[in-house]
Amino acid sequence: MQIKYRINERDYRNAAMLELKKRSRLSRLEYYMPYAFAIIWIAASLIPNAASDVLDSTDLVLTLGILPILMGFLYLRRKKFRGEYQKLRDFHLLQTLDMDGIGLRTVTTQGTSQSSWQLFTTFAEDPKSFILFKVGGHGFLPIPKHHLTVAQNNELRALLVARLPGE
Repeated sequence: MQIKYRINERDYRNAAMLELKKRSRLSRLEYYMPYAFAIIWIAASLIPNAASDVLDSTDLVLTLGILPILMGFLYLRRKKFRGEYQKLRDFHLLQTLDMDGIGLRTVTTQGTSQSSWQLFTTFAEDPKSFILFKVGGHGFLPIPKHHLTVAQNNELRALLVARLPGE
């Protein structure tokens, strides 16, 4: 199977978010931490006022004060992914990925790299991308889906299910 694609910043961010959700329990905690923090903040600011009927302006500021903090957390995450994407110059190039029973071969204008299936532990999929998790706990190979036809998408899924354990 041969796939040609280019990974832009949005594709990388989507794949990195999928990697956070699927890599491990600790990374899943990192993914959900801003949202859990916001829920705990709101609960802590509303529960003491449940006994009283009057909502003080200070309480309203405490309750709504989580919005800029949550937006700040999400902005910092996006900035982190942008920095990672800028460092990974190979993803900016047009990629040709050949997959077969032996392994993967990636061809770019910078050169060719080959790897066997043993380099990857598992894969994950969401509506926007496939990712292959590399051995060692860090790193992944993103494959955006918007470059794939429906037939290529199904063929890639079948190949990955046959070679790697699923999510």
